[in-house]
Amino acid sequence: MNPITEAVRKAGVVGMGRSGAAAARLLAESGFSVTGFDNSPSASGTAYMTETVFGEFSEADFSGLSMLVLSPGVPISSAAPAMAEKLGIPVISEVELAWLNTGADVLAITGSNGKTTTVEWLSHVIRSSEPGKQAIAAGNIGYAFSDAVLDNPECPVFVLELSSYQLETTLTIKAACAAILNLTPDHLARHGTMEKYGEAKSRIFLNQGAGDTALLNYDDPLLDKYRDLSGGTQMYFSLNGEVPLGAWMDKKGMLCFKDATGSVEVIHSNTLALPGKHNIANALAVICMAVSYGIPAEKLTHGLKNFTGVPHRIEPLGIAGGFLWFNDSKSTNIDSLKVALESFESKVVLIAGGKEKNSDYGVLKDLIYEKVKGIVLFGSGRESLAVQWQGSVGITAVNDLEQAVQAASLIAKRGDSILLSPGCASFDQYTNFEERGDHFKKLVEGLK
Repeated sequence: MNPITEAVRKAGVVGMGRSGAAAARLLAESGFSVTGFDNSPSASGTAYMTETVFGEFSEADFSGLSMLVLSPGVPISSAAPAMAEKLGIPVISEVELAWLNTGADVLAITGSNGKTTTVEWLSHVIRSSEPGKQAIAAGNIGYAFSDAVLDNPECPVFVLELSSYQLETTLTIKAACAAILNLTPDHLARHGTMEKYGEAKSRIFLNQGAGDTALLNYDDPLLDKYRDLSGGTQMYFSLNGEVPLGAWMDKKGMLCFKDATGSVEVIHSNTLALPGKHNIANALAVICMAVSYGIPAEKLTHGLKNFTGVPHRIEPLGIAGGFLWFNDSKSTNIDSLKVALESFESKVVLIAGGKEKNSDYGVLKDLIYEKVKGIVLFGSGRESLAVQWQGSVGITAVNDLEQAVQAASLIAKRGDSILLSPGCASFDQYTNFEERGDHFKKLVEGLK
């Protein structure tokens, strides 16, 4: 049953953030009256909701609803979807709602790290390969799929970043090409175990069939169990050597691609604008997905070369106060922080902290000793991180990001690099990592 076609035109949306507002907008413009649900009385709501329910709700609040749309931050196990299930009301995600309202192709990407960069890079490459062709990046990058569908009704392809939260409730989405970039411990407070986290990620391959492509990182052993889940063609990418089908980097640093017709050299890794091995891996994934979507390998070079990255991901901010500043606010877990540190050739002053995740940050001590000359910790997780990194390098603990910028400026010497790479969630002091990164950029700008 497709809830979009139901005769009753009343829907509920749980969560009044960015995704919830986009879902309400799409529903309202499709002729639905919308009831919004949110735990917080301070939730902003949206003009597209005809009524709102804050805090506790009753069965009567669900009367007449033909569907309930979940924002990604709302667990499927929470009270609202449980009530909907009890009443026989279909529960879908915001991305599912958008999918049901577009006939465009979807290229979908998930993983623990690198999703946003790869999504933006792939959409850039598609546009660069065919001038005038639309390819819109959307989903978990901060541009809700529902908004993207409404704003770009003629767009032929959406490149989606999909989180495990969004994939938990997908049912009908079918990606022409779907990729899992990597798998490291993240969001375990919600999923409970790595197995359940991986299962949520692997739902990206649902509904694929002949003509579709599934892509996996050949170097990540945690992804081995998800091979052959798709009904389409299985591709791989690797930094370490040739793959059965897909893209790899050879010993000379050349990025190569192989399909049923043979192998071809695409681009040398040292001509990519983005530094770091992790970005070479991202480029390999972009090559696989672009070629699988029908773009000839020889048309990829320009878009691969001139893509300069995304905001908040090891974003260079220039010189201020005599120091080089880098904004990596999108670093919200251990692996993102690890990748950021490995991208630098010389030692940096590291600003880290925020809402600590249930992870062993001590695994980074050796890398910190190698790559960091001093650490400034801020936010609610600062004391725990200080204990776990004790004995690596000098540590300064402060309350907030403004104090952290001041402290880092005292530790660094002229010409040093100062890196904000929190390795933690932002929710202790900020609404999201973008707000944290924007605040950091303002603070650095104030030093110029």
